[in-house]
Amino acid sequence: MTIYTSEYPVPPLPNSSMFHYLFPQEAGDSPLPFHPAGLPAFIDGVSGRELTRAEIEDSSLRLITGLKDLGLGRNDVACIWSLNSLEWVQALFGCMAAGLVVSPANQAYAAHEIAHQINNSGSSILFIDPVLLPIFEKARPEIKRDFPDERIVLLVPRSEKPRGTGHKALSELFGRRGVPERREGVHVHDTATLCYSSGTTGLPKGVMTTHHNLTSQIQAFNVAYEPLDYHKDVILGFVPFSHIYGLSVLMFQALSKATPVVILPRFDEIAALRSIEKYRVTHCLIVPPVIITLVHSQHLDSFDISSLKSVMSAAAPLSTELAEAFRKRIPGAAITQGYGLTETSPIITTFTSHDSQGKAGSIGRLLPTFEARLVTPEGGDAARGERGELWVRSPSVMKGYHNNPEATDKTMSGEWFKTGDVLVRDDEGWYTVVDRVKELIKFKGFQVPPAEMEGLLLQNPKIADAGVVGVYDASQATELTAEDEAAFAREISAWVAARVAHYKRLSGGLAVVDAIPKTPSGKILRKDLRVRAQAERDATGHGATAKL
Repeated sequence: MTIYTSEYPVPPLPNSSMFHYLFPQEAGDSPLPFHPAGLPAFIDGVSGRELTRAEIEDSSLRLITGLKDLGLGRNDVACIWSLNSLEWVQALFGCMAAGLVVSPANQAYAAHEIAHQINNSGSSILFIDPVLLPIFEKARPEIKRDFPDERIVLLVPRSEKPRGTGHKALSELFGRRGVPERREGVHVHDTATLCYSSGTTGLPKGVMTTHHNLTSQIQAFNVAYEPLDYHKDVILGFVPFSHIYGLSVLMFQALSKATPVVILPRFDEIAALRSIEKYRVTHCLIVPPVIITLVHSQHLDSFDISSLKSVMSAAAPLSTELAEAFRKRIPGAAITQGYGLTETSPIITTFTSHDSQGKAGSIGRLLPTFEARLVTPEGGDAARGERGELWVRSPSVMKGYHNNPEATDKTMSGEWFKTGDVLVRDDEGWYTVVDRVKELIKFKGFQVPPAEMEGLLLQNPKIADAGVVGVYDASQATELTAEDEAAFAREISAWVAARVAHYKRLSGGLAVVDAIPKTPSGKILRKDLRVRAQAERDATGHGATAKL
């Protein structure tokens, strides 16, 4: 068995709750070197309001009392369903201080989706953005638990009193300062968060991420992540807090380094560029669809973004071609990648801007605490330099899927978590994602990686974005590729055919859509593309054609 390890030294791994790790109450609670608590921790990029670390701790301790008055305490589950906001931050840490499990929900959810997460997680209190209340009301018939008004808490600023809803604002739950729940010994392995992983099929699964998973992740990540100095660095944060990427890196890691984060409720091109200029942002967490927007931006030159020195792309694959296009458009900002999954808390590999030269397309090297294998379809070890499914083990790997032991058993092999991603590793220990195990297209015995084809298509100046899936052709008993973003079917098909082997040609045809369907974190929803492409092929008996 070939096991790869990290080149970085393993840092101390705390034996405490996530709250005590970030907000130590006694000596020995945390190994972090904390800075003055009065420094801004989070800044509302729209209103300019600020939260210091001291204010977060104070509101957290006061929320303990409010939650206890509602009959809530250790191991109860709280769902937070909202756009990014300062109140999101306060709700999260207040629930953690009270010993609750936090289940963040995607702000883009439809009624049946939020109903599924509330039911599956067993949430007994909901912190919600008022704009989402109408969707929640539509979901009520599907929700198995009764939610009295006092357990539906609105995430609004203290100055905004809710009217006509019967619900309280978050600040109305702040009482006297309580004592945070401790987690020591075996209890550091209690569940801290239940983020929901969409996966490739079926309903989203709740990922049981423990306190030890999270503290181990931040300790390891800080060893290998872009060095940030709270005296001069500012982070821009529009990645959803509901996603493990935003939750762990944008919130937990930034707090651990005392680096201020400028929050935006969601990505908006103008708002993001204005925030970079106004707050002199130096570092930004980003996803590939945002990079596409910036590469093609008509507004970029209207703003002074010279302060921006580095960005980290994660949550979805970033092609070499797109990374190079970003470097050409914004040459002052180095681009790095982080790779991981909800199940790994999340980051497995990354690299810094110092190491970024000549590494476009790579996801970096293993974080400390992680061990890795590259496994062939037959279950053996891939030869050096050859592709294989990445299996990892680490203190950051989840405890399992909530109420789903069958799914847990399928994705775990002993201590090893099977990522489902196909990677290659070079002789220097740098990894590159080449595709997903379940997304490889089989064409007459050949394997066609969709990510490779998408990277190729993005080199064509007439293509802004692309999604490649396989459709089944009964006459050939094989899958045919179908590309979903092209202006001229014949031109693009010929352009691709001149650049790839015969089995990688777009045999399934092309279709034009307004946008490639993606998750908020930027992953292409291939299952949606596949359903559309297969339905069109089955209905017409032909491949998709360009619709101009």
